[in-house]
Amino acid sequence: MKKFTSALLAVTALTAANAFAATGAVESKTGAYVGGNVGLANTSVKYGFITSGKDSSGAVIDANKVNNWKTESGKMNPLFGLFAGYGMQVGTMYFGGEIYGGFDSAKVTSYDDNATGRTASAYFVSKTKRTNFYGLAARLGAFVTPSTMLYAKLGIEGGKWTTTVTNAQNAGNWNTAGAPTSGAANPSGTSVGPFRSSKNAVSFVPGLGMDAFINKNLFIRAEYTYLFGPKITVVQDASKNGSFSGDTCTHKFQITQQTFKVGVGYKF
Repeated sequence: MKKFTSALLAVTALTAANAFAATGAVESKTGAYVGGNVGLANTSVKYGFITSGKDSSGAVIDANKVNNWKTESGKMNPLFGLFAGYGMQVGTMYFGGEIYGGFDSAKVTSYDDNATGRTASAYFVSKTKRTNFYGLAARLGAFVTPSTMLYAKLGIEGGKWTTTVTNAQNAGNWNTAGAPTSGAANPSGTSVGPFRSSKNAVSFVPGLGMDAFINKNLFIRAEYTYLFGPKITVVQDASKNGSFSGDTCTHKFQITQQTFKVGVGYKF
């Protein structure tokens, strides 16, 4: 009985495999395709600033002990994109390449002295943003049914990230208009800033996803990616702020982004 059962299971498995292969051959997913997607991104920024140089008396300060701050902030934001590519199905395996691009609304505030409620010693507001992206990726997939493919994605993605340090609302001596804000002192009589640094970074972006074909040509997609973003440094002239320890403030931003997208595509 055991031998008969084992043989029956083997025949059933072989029959199912042959049927799957035959179906895949009839409805091969080899070909070019285009599509669009929408999604949510969780943009995370590890941020820190440290002061250095000389204090108001001209003495060199210990940068490791004065105004050394580290934090991590994140924010969810929508994004929209288009993609196009070509892939080849070989049995149940799939090999392909893809290009993509779109619009990103990522904007993270890493530090905000306005939120502290301080009026006498408010310094600055630090922000990170990106408005667009573009990328190239290789995809390796496996069909778990004749119409459903799971895939891994290895990509490189470009985009302009901008980090900005601007004056806080009550920090008159950082006012870029040349005069102090209402109720704030400007002992130096000189305004400085804003301080900005941008980077057209190329980042590594691995991901996982699924394509499910509704019919021979139309498919829906769900995809998760993780972007290892750039490190950006902004050097701020702090010499015009009499209440600030040191005459230089160095801001460092480390960016990562997780995205989940859903979309629809058409295979030619």
